[in-house]
Amino acid sequence: MRFLNLHNHTVYSDGIGTVKENIEAAISKNMLGIGFSDHSYTPCDTSYCMKKEDYDKYLAEIGELKQMYKEIIPVYAGIEMDYYSEIDKSKFDYVIASVHYIIKDNICYPIDHSAKQQLDCIADAFDGDVYKMAEWYYDLVVDHVKKNKPDVVGHFDVISKFGIMPEDDKYFSIAAKAMAEAAKYCDMFEINTGAIARGYKTLPYPHKRLLEELYNIGGKVCINADSHNPQFLDLFFKESVDLLREIGFKCYYVFNGNGFDAIEI
Repeated sequence: MRFLNLHNHTVYSDGIGTVKENIEAAISKNMLGIGFSDHSYTPCDTSYCMKKEDYDKYLAEIGELKQMYKEIIPVYAGIEMDYYSEIDKSKFDYVIASVHYIIKDNICYPIDHSAKQQLDCIADAFDGDVYKMAEWYYDLVVDHVKKNKPDVVGHFDVISKFGIMPEDDKYFSIAAKAMAEAAKYCDMFEINTGAIARGYKTLPYPHKRLLEELYNIGGKVCINADSHNPQFLDLFFKESVDLLREIGFKCYYVFNGNGFDAIEI
């Protein structure tokens, strides 16, 4: 079984590999293709994202390498668009929509950078109420997807990354309601294995309960690594297929440059 990964970060944002190094790694792993999705510019935090002035350089380099490798492997120029970013979507082959911050009372709280920062957000912005923080986060996800109509919904329940969110019915009800609403505007959600590579989780997100919800509402899934290191381009992909099969999914989807093709499992 061969895979295509659309969610990869390079030295243009917070990854450690160059575009070319990631392409070569994808070839060595016999992947169907590779897409790049470096972080869009976020004015509230410039520590991890692309510089505005690098967009054209990023697209030009990927475009050049796309031609260089066209007989070997398909290469795509995408972007991971944050809720607090503005981009010209037409310049990119695809857009992954993600939320990395909550801005409340003019304070920017990173919610997936560290456990401490997420706990600070819950304590300071939501008076210690984890469910209020979850509701606010998922409202941002839905609004992002509704306004920007991405090609993929990125790491939907990334706030579960540090094990702070309670795995109880109340939390999953909040998340499932948001998933059903977001799916009205983009029904392609990624299975994201990035937290496994970083040692935060042993399974990908969305959580299995949310993948079951996605299956029940007729949503679609692509498998992405959210890789920041070329060695992790296909980490836990085969296991993710097994998880999808167990839930009842008959296929996952891979990008073809214009849309998505179904791969039977």
